[in-house]
Amino acid sequence: MSETTYLKVFLDDIGHSVHCMNTIAVSLSQLTQETVPPKELNISWKPGNVTSSSINARRFAIKSSIVYSVESLFEYLSKISKDSFWSGTGKNFNESFKQNVSKADRVTDFLTGIQNIEKEWIILTELLCHWRNKVVHANSSNACISKSSKQYLAEKSQKIFDNFHHFDVNLALDNFENNKFTLKDVTTLITMLIKCARAVDAYFISIVRSQSDASIYEAMLNIDSFQSIVKQQESGKRYRQSIKWVELNYGFLGRDTIERVIKAK
Repeated sequence: MSETTYLKVFLDDIGHSVHCMNTIAVSLSQLTQETVPPKELNISWKPGNVTSSSINARRFAIKSSIVYSVESLFEYLSKISKDSFWSGTGKNFNESFKQNVSKADRVTDFLTGIQNIEKEWIILTELLCHWRNKVVHANSSNACISKSSKQYLAEKSQKIFDNFHHFDVNLALDNFENNKFTLKDVTTLITMLIKCARAVDAYFISIVRSQSDASIYEAMLNIDSFQSIVKQQESGKRYRQSIKWVELNYGFLGRDTIERVIKAK
């Protein structure tokens, strides 16, 4: 396993959200004025204009996917910040003094400086975080990326267009300003969330793997669920439970390393 359990949960959540959004979009495209809901649904559905209703429902699905995906990123960064191995990085999404700072800014601060994350990915991730705010807070949110960030995206627009299936950053920014929601914008921006999360995960794994077996064991002792296992009387059962616990939580270490770590006590 080359990813953390944190990333696996994040990717499962994101994948579910995008799949549902696309399923809804495909289903809506099949509706006609003659469509009748199946009797087993037991609902009243009599749209005056199917096209208008479909557009609104698709917009709702896209907005929901934005909120769900961004909240999943917040949860991923929060969880990995709490991990014992992350404490020495100097980055913490949950620091109390940041509670009055917008989560979009906290995401940007967290991602900046992480290896293999390109600046445009961070800016576009920040943009989706602000888009989430526009959905949740409606017209009361004035959040947007900075003028310098917009300029940077303009400079990189051709590169982004070439690398991300003809994604037009200028059009996306215009859609953001005009409260317009498109599948193209959202699916591409969600891709940026995924790329950033994968880079964070790779950085985290490199931190853990760079430590000695003894240091890894000591760090795991700070975790209550692992403590409860090693406090048991030494036995074959405790050894097997310890191995299983590390495989479930830090499986990316590999079996050989995990066995050495457990024996490093």
